[in-house]
Amino acid sequence: MKKKAIGLLSGGLDSILATRMILDMGFEIIALNLETPFRCCDTDGKCGVDSVAQKFNIPLKRIYGAQDYLEVVKNPKHGYGKNLNPCIDCRVFLFKKAKKLMDEIGAEFIFTGEVLGERPMSQR
Repeated sequence: MKKKAIGLLSGGLDSILATRMILDMGFEIIALNLETPFRCCDTDGKCGVDSVAQKFNIPLKRIYGAQDYLEVVKNPKHGYGKNLNPCIDCRVFLFKKAKKLMDEIGAEFIFTGEVLGERPMSQR
């Protein structure tokens, strides 16, 4: 049986590449996507994550946490993000949801497409 991993899939290039790399390492991936009012979808309502999950033949789970998430966005304890970086509190919110799923399905780890050290301090 393959070991499982939770992939935080935004549909952007970095998370797509990370997903491909983890698949190539032989892990079973469950993609996790946070559905918010800020997401980008085409006119048919199809989002980038849908086609990525379909192409890689991996299950996609969505978190429908709009109200909870909006509270975090409105009142972040650690300040707002800058440019394309999400706020620290938004990341904590998503990682808590991913950790819960990880425990439920017995996954080994959570991965993202984020680059460590890229644009340090841009989340404050």
